[in-house]
Amino acid sequence: MTFQDFCDKYNQNLKNNVDAQKLFDFLATPSTIHNMMVFSQVGFPAISGIIPHLEQNFGNSPTFPLSDFRNRQTTGKMVKYILGFYGYTPQAGGFDERAKLRNFTKSQYFKTAAVYSLTDTPQYKIEVTSAPLTLKE
Repeated sequence: MTFQDFCDKYNQNLKNNVDAQKLFDFLATPSTIHNMMVFSQVGFPAISGIIPHLEQNFGNSPTFPLSDFRNRQTTGKMVKYILGFYGYTPQAGGFDERAKLRNFTKSQYFKTAAVYSLTDTPQYKIEVTSAPLTLKE
C-alpha cells in the first residue's frame, strides 16, 4: 500500500506530485485510517472525522489544491484504495442522503463522500494500544 502503487493503478501523472504524496501519506497513517473506519462503522462518510485536518493542511496545496474538483475525486480514490486493504468497500447506492457530510465537519471543499462498510477480508489491521504516560518531574 504505497503512493507509487496507487499512482500505478489510478493516475500515473501524480507520481512526482509532492503535495499529492503528502496527502496520501496522511490518509495512510494508522490514526487516520482508524478514524475513517470508526466513522464508517456508525454510517457516516469515512472522511467525516478527518475533514478539519485534511482541509487545513492540504486545502491550499500548491500542486494539489482541494479547490479543484478532480483533486477531491482523487482524494476519494485514495481513501477507497487505502480502506480496501482493511476490507472496507463503498456502500451500494451511490451518493444518497447518507453520503452528505454533516454540519459538524465544517467542510469548505467536500459536500459528499462515500460511506464504507466492512465487506471483505482485511489484508491489514489497525492495532490501538494504550500506555501510561511518563511524567517529567
